[in-house]
Amino acid sequence: MNSRTPASSDFPSQALDALGLGEVFAWLSELLFTPAGIRSLKELYPGMAAGEREATGRRGQEAAQVLAAEESAPVRRCADLEALLSKAAKRALSGEELAEVAGAISRIEELLAWILGRPQLVAMNNATAEVADLTDLSKLLALTIDLRGEVLDSADPSLKKLRSDIRSAERQRSLEMNTVVEKWRVQGWLENVRPTSRGGRPVLAVKAVHSGRARGVLHDRSRSGDTVFIEPEPVVAASNHIATLEAQVAHVVQRVLLECTRSVVRRRHHLEQSERVLGKIDVAFAAASWAQSCGAHWPQTNGNALLLRQLRHPLLVRQMGIEKVIPLDLDLGADFDLMVVTGPNTGGKTVVLKTVGLAAALSACGLPVCAAEGTVVPALPGIDADIGDQQSLESNLSTFSGHLQRILRILKQAKRGSLVLLDELGTGTDPEEGSALGRALLEVLLQRGALVIANTHLGALKLFSIELERAENASMEFDPLTLAPSFRLLVGVPGASHALEVAEQLGMPAELLARAKQLCTRSDGSEQLLVEVAEVRRHAEKMRERAREAEDDARLNLRSAEEQEKASRFRAELREREAQMAYHDLRARLSHLLEVESRAIQGQMSKDGRKSFKLFCSKLEAACTDSDLNQLWDVFIKGLSKGDIVYVPRYRERMRVVKMDRKRGRAKLQHGQLEIEVPIPELSWVEPPPGSDPPSF
Repeated sequence: MNSRTPASSDFPSQALDALGLGEVFAWLSELLFTPAGIRSLKELYPGMAAGEREATGRRGQEAAQVLAAEESAPVRRCADLEALLSKAAKRALSGEELAEVAGAISRIEELLAWILGRPQLVAMNNATAEVADLTDLSKLLALTIDLRGEVLDSADPSLKKLRSDIRSAERQRSLEMNTVVEKWRVQGWLENVRPTSRGGRPVLAVKAVHSGRARGVLHDRSRSGDTVFIEPEPVVAASNHIATLEAQVAHVVQRVLLECTRSVVRRRHHLEQSERVLGKIDVAFAAASWAQSCGAHWPQTNGNALLLRQLRHPLLVRQMGIEKVIPLDLDLGADFDLMVVTGPNTGGKTVVLKTVGLAAALSACGLPVCAAEGTVVPALPGIDADIGDQQSLESNLSTFSGHLQRILRILKQAKRGSLVLLDELGTGTDPEEGSALGRALLEVLLQRGALVIANTHLGALKLFSIELERAENASMEFDPLTLAPSFRLLVGVPGASHALEVAEQLGMPAELLARAKQLCTRSDGSEQLLVEVAEVRRHAEKMRERAREAEDDARLNLRSAEEQEKASRFRAELREREAQMAYHDLRARLSHLLEVESRAIQGQMSKDGRKSFKLFCSKLEAACTDSDLNQLWDVFIKGLSKGDIVYVPRYRERMRVVKMDRKRGRAKLQHGQLEIEVPIPELSWVEPPPGSDPPSF
């Protein structure tokens, strides 16, 4: 992930990079105060030890509480102790470097005191529990080095006297220099009466013509040669004495610095331990600040299902603002483990994959996700993705070969509970073969118990998802009138590419569009079948919602045991009627579709296509008949005779049986003065609950 965090075979770096985890880590690093925080952030990665991941999350949540209370973060900028300790292992630290060590210790002590003063911050206090007391080292450095890195007189008993002697010698030298200046000025030898310095020695600027008369040590000449710089003879002895004293001071200072450095090295383990705590707290407040900036929260990590509420991609939030990013809601691993997402290009299908995958990766690092409270992201055993083209010129890989390599990696690592994200599944090759490979892959992943989201344009994979248990269709909402995607995920609703609608809006010739529609593989009726199934599902959900509302109303009006018993029977009847009605709706619709469409569809198909379609129809019929409700329906149909009353969902009416032609599968019914003939599968004994509105055919 941009060399920022380690990865494992269960969380391959290529997949994490594709999700944008490295970019989020780069964003987080901008909010850190210390080098230790940067190192601590790099230690977070999907697959890290569960205990440390949970502790990271708890510290972050405590930091968020502090910021929410409008307290400022207690972390302050300081030097890199790790780098200074590495230098200390090789040589004596300079005074400035020891001052930086002292400053870092001071920052850490301030932070520890702040945390200890807030016992309610349990996770942060736990992090500091094993930190050693550095008071002795802090005091030693305070008595030895000042804030500028100068060694103090108190550092060594001899240092104060030596420095006092130097100051006395400098005063004496100054007197000697003033005497010489006055004498040479009167004699007219000086170019300038103000003493200057050459090589650290005090000198006077003397006119070259008088250099032979001015006794002293010649140190330099001007570029023109008209001026020479001479250290007067009376001053030379004083300067030599001062130089001797300064050498002694330098020796003592070097010894003091070496002793201090050794003291620092002896506490290296404790210093590193303290700096690690500093880094962890720095990361906690950076994560909390980041969460504030993009509306993120720490998810719950219990259970086995991803329950995502108002989830957004944080990089889009940073780019566009939170209000302009359409959130998504998704439960993966609850009612279904596979979701096949369809819809037009640029509709946001890939963004869905990245958003879900990034949320899982961030949670696996103990970090917040850009979602509402109540979001659940369990501890996943792996995250892998095949997202984007990622062609490789160096390895001469085509788009399809690149997909295959990543799919092979996924197959090698996927296990129960792993999150697998597949972008444009089955593309890059022949659609029929691509669909077959995609279907086989999804079957294997479901058998292993993986949680899978796959994007595709292939209609066969859309149909496949309604045949499988624990599979669901979804689509990205799209307005063909405006040619604009809404980027809203619709779970349970299959999508279409809308290519022909877009082409029509852009002015494609009508005759060309007509021919395209004639040739389009969608003419096989699969899209219509998917739409009908989705409509039945939506209607069933609507009926369930109304049943729940009726149940709530009944609960509010219960006043006695008799009323409670009555309400219980009412709820049972509602649930029974709801299930029966949904079943009959689905059975009648499928029967109608298969009867009306199958001949036209099969006439346009190849031999293999007809065989596949018949197999698909058989599976649909088996799915409908293999249920307790179907057994009840069979008993109902076998008992029907002339004069019995039945309900026909298609017409939303009760009718009287005139004749049952079971050989032809048809029933003649009477409604008032009108006689009609309908397929037997469309007959029902159950009417919809009052106030419901079953969809028409």
